[in-house]
Amino acid sequence: MEDKSFPGLKPQVYNATVNDKKITVKTPKITGAEILKEAGIKDPECHTLYQKLKGGDFKKISMDEIVDLGDHGEEHFVTKDAEVFNYLVDGEPETTDKKTLTPLQIMELNAVDTKDFYLVQLLDKEEEIDYAYSPDESIKMHCKGMRFVTRKWLDIVDVEAYGKQCKEVPPARIYRIKVDKRYHDWNKRFITVAELIKMEYPNSSAQFEVYKFVNTSPKPIKLNSSEQIDLTEKCLVRFTIQPKEQTDGLQSEKEEVVLRREFELPEEDIDHLNSLGLPWEAIGNPVTGSVMWLLIHEFPMPDGYNQDQATIALMIAPSYPATEIDMAYFFPALSKVSGRGINALAAQPIDGNTYQRWSRHRAPGQWRPGVDNIASHLCLVENWLIKDLGR
Repeated sequence: MEDKSFPGLKPQVYNATVNDKKITVKTPKITGAEILKEAGIKDPECHTLYQKLKGGDFKKISMDEIVDLGDHGEEHFVTKDAEVFNYLVDGEPETTDKKTLTPLQIMELNAVDTKDFYLVQLLDKEEEIDYAYSPDESIKMHCKGMRFVTRKWLDIVDVEAYGKQCKEVPPARIYRIKVDKRYHDWNKRFITVAELIKMEYPNSSAQFEVYKFVNTSPKPIKLNSSEQIDLTEKCLVRFTIQPKEQTDGLQSEKEEVVLRREFELPEEDIDHLNSLGLPWEAIGNPVTGSVMWLLIHEFPMPDGYNQDQATIALMIAPSYPATEIDMAYFFPALSKVSGRGINALAAQPIDGNTYQRWSRHRAPGQWRPGVDNIASHLCLVENWLIKDLGR
């Protein structure tokens, strides 16, 4: 290199070409990574560098290898796509020359038991891709490196428990789902409407409609007869099945009791109440000065109470739904099988029976007219029942 102490002399430079692009550097010795940088090529791990030799041969240049550009005049280089791909499995470094691998292959190469574990790809911003149900899917390997972890299959997952908390449902061998009042175990991720009906009515030829309940909707969602449901759907809680033709009445061995409809409710409330599959009544009339009550009979109680089911009464204000629904009333009265007490109780006469009043309230301003309704209040009541068992 020329001495800069002599004025008027230009410093020595060295030329090269990379994929026909000329580069100029001020030092003859340069690494493969520096050559790519001078050529404006980003992500050196995604490229393989070759030096063209006399006679037409090529020499592979590693990223940390030093090349002397001052030996033979202008040097020529070319790049090709990466030949090897680096990735991590459970924090352990792995390398492959395959451009694609399946989740099964990645686990087998890392000596993972593919019967008990499945593969998950970790992305940026805490996102991930789950390959539990697609072990043979082709994954395109990326030159920048990829991160994978393995997770153990769960034996059984309670869909209702995850749905009530809107938590991600993990892959499992068995999914426990609630259909009306009963729980069923299902060994697949997906289930059809026809399969749901067959669970509850295996020998019936009647026509049914199926609804699903999700934690993010105050109303049940009607499913198409040909629909397939993903049991890992976030916030999915349970299902209910209703005959297409219904007869109102509290059925006993001797007689049918006609259900009373003494005041009108909004259509969305009626739809929700009918979807529950439980007998209900609307009694009272503001014109005559009597209090309006919604009675929902045979409402299932969580395990831990002395009653498997009870009638829930809700007081409905004349200005509902602008005015909130408050508290809940139960008949027969509830107690915990543990013997622990229930706080803030009082007796309330309703329709000739003595109901147990639970004084539970929303904070001021939490009722949202146009959003909250009977469905959302019943969700609140169910939460009260479950929460109180832990006290």
